[in-house]
Amino acid sequence: MLTYSPEKFASLYATDLGQRIWAFLAQPENVARLETASELGKPAVEGLGEQLLAEFREDVLVDRVKQMVGHMVRQILEQRDWVLDQSDVKVQSVPFSKAARYRRPDWITFHAFRNTTDPRDVVITDRRQNPQLPGDARWSYYATFASPLKAAVAFGVGDIKQLRQQVHTQGFRRVRVERMLRRA
Repeated sequence: MLTYSPEKFASLYATDLGQRIWAFLAQPENVARLETASELGKPAVEGLGEQLLAEFREDVLVDRVKQMVGHMVRQILEQRDWVLDQSDVKVQSVPFSKAARYRRPDWITFHAFRNTTDPRDVVITDRRQNPQLPGDARWSYYATFASPLKAAVAFGVGDIKQLRQQVHTQGFRRVRVERMLRRA
């Protein structure tokens, strides 16, 4: 069972709205939405924006309420073994403009660079600034990922430990990302 320690939000949490928001966020389907957004490397609340608006309408647009929602989400995810990855990540939806992103404690952030003449030629490294990349091509920054799911689906990397080891010893791992064909 999830528990909430309201701390600086004690007075707001004591209201009917505060109680309803906690009950809403703690519902298993909404926890799953928070975790799914986090698995995809997105701020957790991106998984709930529409549902929050549908349930609480303009009440969820108040800054203090949004802050409490973020506080609650953090406690929910921490109780489910997620850790804060980055705060103040831009969110492209109402009701939030910035939010926190979470990751699993054993995840490592990787950065992908594309060959400027062959976008299917990708190099994965653990450094965005001054990365050690192959000298036989020009590279442009492409993406950041930490999720093993994203590594597997987007870059064909099935073994994160092996990727981590190769990046540690060689500085990078080069992969070929082939185009997926759609079924008709």
